[in-house]
Amino acid sequence: MKMKAASYLMIMIMLVALASLFVLKRPDGKPWLNVNSLTNKVEQQVTELTDQGVKAFDKVKTHTKEFVSDDTQQPTSGVQVYRWQDGKGQWHYSDKPNPNGESQYYRLDERKITVIAAEDTSILNKQPAQAVSKETASALPTALNPKAVKQVMEDAKNIQQLMDDRTKQLEKALEENQR
Repeated sequence: MKMKAASYLMIMIMLVALASLFVLKRPDGKPWLNVNSLTNKVEQQVTELTDQGVKAFDKVKTHTKEFVSDDTQQPTSGVQVYRWQDGKGQWHYSDKPNPNGESQYYRLDERKITVIAAEDTSILNKQPAQAVSKETASALPTALNPKAVKQVMEDAKNIQQLMDDRTKQLEKALEENQR
């Protein structure tokens, strides 16, 4: 009970102290706090934040327009990517426009492109006359050849073991050298 009363007393003292700042005067005769100065400061901060938000939004719009352009004119710089849809509804992407019709193009900023090597799927479309020999096919490490992938993984483990052993040898040599 005493703790509760002490808490109430502390809260009341803080409220009186805060209220006194609106009543007590500084040496120049103005109160330490007034409602107008508080609202003016809040309005200034809201205006500054709004301006910063508008500037950031404009910057995002500018960068977005630079990154992907969907205009009908030819791009002047950057990487050109053309897109079109065939009669079956398949989308095609190329660095050359559709020779049989219209294409949409996009201009991409080269600095923002990450190039990843594509899986070689040419073996799926080969005719029997162009078939790859079994020895050559089994040597290619692709997702279509699990044996070759397994061999690559084993080779990687062996290399990692060799690297770990070499690191241990170097650490041992450094320790001996420091003695």
